[in-house]
Amino acid sequence: MNSSFQSIRSFCFASICVISLALVSCENPGSVGSGLSDSRGEVVTDTVFVDGMETVNTTTYSGNLSFFAMGKYEDQLFGTMTATGYMKPTLPGADNTVSENATIQMRLLFENENVYGDTLSDQQYSLYEINELWRGTALKINDDLATDAKLGEFSISTDDSLDINLNEINQDWVDRYIQFANTDTTNRDSLYKNGMYGLAVVPENANKIVPLTVGETRFTIQNPLADTFRVSTSEWGYTLNRDTNTSFPQGSVPLYNTYEQILNFGDLGIEDLEVETSGLSRAELVLYENTSTMEQTLESEPFSVIRPHPPTAYLQYADPANLPENIDPGVPVDNVTKIPGVYNENDGSYRFDITQLVGNKLRDGLPGGREFYITFPNDGTIKPSLIYSDGSQVPTSKRPKIVITYLKNSSN
Repeated sequence: MNSSFQSIRSFCFASICVISLALVSCENPGSVGSGLSDSRGEVVTDTVFVDGMETVNTTTYSGNLSFFAMGKYEDQLFGTMTATGYMKPTLPGADNTVSENATIQMRLLFENENVYGDTLSDQQYSLYEINELWRGTALKINDDLATDAKLGEFSISTDDSLDINLNEINQDWVDRYIQFANTDTTNRDSLYKNGMYGLAVVPENANKIVPLTVGETRFTIQNPLADTFRVSTSEWGYTLNRDTNTSFPQGSVPLYNTYEQILNFGDLGIEDLEVETSGLSRAELVLYENTSTMEQTLESEPFSVIRPHPPTAYLQYADPANLPENIDPGVPVDNVTKIPGVYNENDGSYRFDITQLVGNKLRDGLPGGREFYITFPNDGTIKPSLIYSDGSQVPTSKRPKIVITYLKNSSN
């Protein structure tokens, strides 16, 4: 990969004490080369622009995550997104009796801090029964599970939870579930697994996408003359259809935490720098968000419309032939796995401390056949961003870059 760089050099006092104080006050050195002790050297800051950054399309898993999304929203920047949620209740344990006239309620708990769209509007859904065998661990974001006829409808407003009486939605579904629960055979679980496949929650309007908290989304069985108890979800997930009939500014690329698109570049581009491992103080990868475009595309929307924002990104080093399965948790690089980059609201940047990574590169090199990837946490919520790339349309101050501070000996 071709990398261009500019050097910003600043001389410190000859005294080693003054050099040390300057480093402490101006920088936070990493673990590699944190002691700059050669009084004959100069402290140098080099900026290396990262060229060749591009997006990679992937298809990843979307089941059994911390959350799962359901809803629809028309985002003028990132397209119209339709998220269909899936869930399947477990059967009660052998010690729990389910009466034939029991009431089953489905309790949904929402992650309101990550609602995508108009937070004050009502989102309407239809409830369907899934008509094929599926597993959350194998569900991918672009799958399309088959469904039977609609069971019923419900809507979500601004509350943080909702209890849905499934007897009122569809008594036939409740009766069949109770029949499986009361089956007194050793293969009860197998019969249930292959006889009822769970529920699909399909959005009907396009006001917002709501993520559900898995740990608190459950089913409550109320017996008229016996104990009331709860059962959890055994499978869960969502699929996402994105209509991308939108355009992005030249020099900016979308980055999705759903792994639909991730960022990729091939090399750190530091080979031409005169850096020794012992003199390395700090190295930082900086990516800038196109905040102006993201804000402008929300200006015409009501104040209640929110686009969730990822607070953290990750730098990972992986084999491009095995994406996206090997991206998370990523391939270790001498104890450096995925490196977090925290969002800085002051300048709209994600900043990654890659001091140890650069030190490994300078000392031993990095394993071959791998490339660098930038991702957001894939947790079942939907949080997009627009990132400046290395195109000629991008202002120099917003281009992806690596900033390295090190001690350069005067003898070099």
